[in-house]
Parts: sequence; structure tokens; C-alpha cells
Amino acid sequence: LFVNYRGPSKTFPYYSAVDLYNGNFDPKDVEGKFMLFGTSAAGLLDLRAMPFDSVYPGVEIHANIIDNILAGDFISKPSWIVAADLLMIIAIPVILSLVFAFASALVSLTVLLAGTFGAAYFNYYMLFNEGLIYNNLFPLSGIILTFIVSIVINYFLETKQKNMIKGKFATKVSPAVMEELVKNPDNDVFAAMEKEITVFFSDVRNFTNISEAMGNPKNLIDFMNEYMDPMTDIIIETGGTIDKFIGDAIMAYWNAPADVDGHADKAMVATLNQLHRVTSMNVEMRKDPRFKPVVDMSDRLGLPIVDIGIGLNTGVAIVGEMGSSSRADYTVIGDPVNLGARLESLCKYYNSKCNISNFTKEQLEGDYIYRFLDLVTVKGKSEPIEIWQVHDYEDGRDGKYLFDVTRERLQEELDEYNRAIGLYKEAKFEEALALFKDINSWEDKTNKNVYNMYIERCEHYIEVPPAMPFDGVFKHTTKG
Repeated sequence: LFVNYRGPSKTFPYYSAVDLYNGNFDPKDVEGKFMLFGTSAAGLLDLRAMPFDSVYPGVEIHANIIDNILAGDFISKPSWIVAADLLMIIAIPVILSLVFAFASALVSLTVLLAGTFGAAYFNYYMLFNEGLIYNNLFPLSGIILTFIVSIVINYFLETKQKNMIKGKFATKVSPAVMEELVKNPDNDVFAAMEKEITVFFSDVRNFTNISEAMGNPKNLIDFMNEYMDPMTDIIIETGGTIDKFIGDAIMAYWNAPADVDGHADKAMVATLNQLHRVTSMNVEMRKDPRFKPVVDMSDRLGLPIVDIGIGLNTGVAIVGEMGSSSRADYTVIGDPVNLGARLESLCKYYNSKCNISNFTKEQLEGDYIYRFLDLVTVKGKSEPIEIWQVHDYEDGRDGKYLFDVTRERLQEELDEYNRAIGLYKEAKFEEALALFKDINSWEDKTNKNVYNMYIERCEHYIEVPPAMPFDGVFKHTTKG
């Protein structure tokens, strides 16, 4: 029997047996009433514990039962309650699982507290207003356990997401960039957006000859790995992101997906470090028996074993995850990227190892040795850009430079060259021609292609004067 208790002890009136015996009471208080005789002394061992009181005379329990019978408000547990309990045991975890799966931590905590208090209030209301007993333990346990399980599942899903991000970028970005992405996971981290980047393109010169000379596919792969590994490490160490390997070419960029302070300088440092590494790599490869065919071919043709050209450009591009629904990749697209590729391909034309645009040069803060190459419009573009060659760091690296002459001799050459370029831009072609020819006659000049190019242009403009005012813009009609 489930007793609907009316309250703690003495909720019903008590009369002492002595008072009844002596007639010391008002008969109207008991007229038409049920009276129960019992004990309340502790020594008589009829004290019980009940919901409202821990010391409760047993006789008053009977009083509550009689009152329940008279009022018809017993607390009951019909057979259908079992089915209702089972339904709540199933429904509550299912519904809350869906909520916790898609809700934030704050919303999940709010739902947990609201669900707990709601379940408790529901049982209280049904118990004291409807007289029905529902199982209170299972719903509350279901809410709490569902919350705990959801936290555990979300933890493993978040760990999986972090591992996915790490796996996707581990071979592309620096550890610092990867950790930044993991610490600040953003649903829009792969979304397409406009962002200023510095893009990098590099390409191995005479790779077809290298492939033919190598002959053995395994040795060719070893050769490419020997080259690619340090190049990749240098890019990642400077905070760059490897976009893709295109055969013997590398495409990379700085300042995406995470911000990279001084990204133009970081890209420039990576470029010059790669060029210095290639110099030492050639020495090492000459001693490696696996690459003897390439060494013989290079020595015969008077070429370095590995020679690369690099193009850098800075500008606002579109970055984000792009591709098809079945396969996508995080990459960059836009005019700055196309221009970076053009600059790399023009390294052959200008006999330069590193070409940069004026957009990159304007952002560089480090000390580098520059040479103005040309003012051009590249294929597909109408706006002229300046192309600059970067020879090396101002102070070299470990006391070594990428050019064969002394620093003083190069500066002397650049001073004369800049004077000739100034005359050329002022349309004083005869004076510029004489100066270009003079520099070109030096045995230790560092860039004969550029001198021959300007000698040819000056001779052309002397014979066929250009329209004035002369803008000095040369139009490239090919990609390289």
C-alpha cells in the first residue's frame, strides 16, 4: 500500500489517554470521528520512519491510511506505469542524445539542468496532485548518463577532428601553424575567403635531362626525395604551407590558413635558404654513387646538378577548400597566384634564380641585394609590374654568397647597371647602350642575359624610336 501521508507527526490531533479517562476534553472534538488508540513513547517500540519524519508513531500511519480511504486519494501505481517508465527510459536518452550531439557545451549544460529539475518536478506533481508513482531514478539516471556519454563521444569526435586537421596539414604547414589550428578549431577554417598571401613557385631546371641521364626509376625517385625533403622542411620551418608538388615543381604560400607575420620576408628567407641549400646539396650529390649519371651529364654540359628558379608574389587571393564533392583540397587561386607562376617561369628569360614582383618587394623589411630587371606586362595582364631579381642576403649566409664575385664587385656592377637602367627609362638609348655594352664586356659580370636583352632593346629603339613619353613597359606574349 502506497500511503499518501498528510504531513509529519501530530498532523492529526492527539489526545492523552489520561485526559480521556478523566474526561478532560471537549466531546464535540471527537463526535462523529474515528479514534485510534496507540502509543508514542519510545520505549514501547512503535516509532517508525516515514517521508516526513524519522520518528513517527505507528498509530498515525493507520490514521493516514484511514484518511486516504475516506478521501479516496491513495497513491497508486497502475500497471500501465511500467510501460510509461520504459517509454521514458528509451525516449529521454534518445532525445537528449540528439540535443547534446548538435548543441554547444553551454546549451548542453542548460538542457542537463533543465531536464533534471523538470523530471524531479514532474514526479513531484504526479505524486502529490495525481497520486501516481512514476520511477524517478531511471529518468534522472538517463539524463545524467546521456550527458556523460555525450561528453565522452564529443571528446573522441573532437579528438578525431583534431587528428584529421593534423593529418591534413602535417605535411603542408609548420608545427606552429598546425597547433594554432588545433587550438582554435573553426567551422569556417576551410571556407573560401579573400586573404593577402605571398605565393611561392619553384622549378628544377633541365629536369628532362636529369630524368634521361638517371635511367633507373628508383634512383630518380631517390634523387627527387633528396631534393624535395630539405626544400619542404625549409618552407615549413618558415611558416609556409605546401600547396602541391607538380612533378619537380613546388607551390607554397604564406599567411594562410593561419596568419603569418611578415609573410613576405618569411617567403624570401625560405627562398634564399633553399638556394643556399641547393649549393651545398650539389656538393653532396657529387659524392653519392646513386647520382653518378647526373653528375657525369652535368659535368659534361657544364651545369650544376640541381639548379632551380623561384618566383614570389604578394597579393590578395582566394584561399579555401576547393574541389569536387568527392575530393577537395585547401588551396589558393587568383591573379597573384598566376603572377607568381609567371615570375618563376621568367627566371630562365632573365637568367635569374629568384624573381619577385614589386608587390612583394614593397613588403620586404629584411636586407637583401636587389637588381631591377624589367617593367613588363605578362601574358593575360594589362597592368605593368616591376620584376626584381634578388641575389642574396645583404650579408650572405655564413659568409657565403650565391654569386661568384665578391660583394664589392657585385655592388660596383649593380651601381653601373642601375645608372644604365636610369638612362634607359629616360629614353637616352644611345647612352644607355654604351653603358650596357661596357658592363657586358666585364669578364666577371653576373647576368649576361639581362645586358644582352637591354642592348637589343636599345638598338631597336635607336632604330625605331618608341612613342613618347616612353613608359619603358615591355610586353611578354608568352608565359616564360
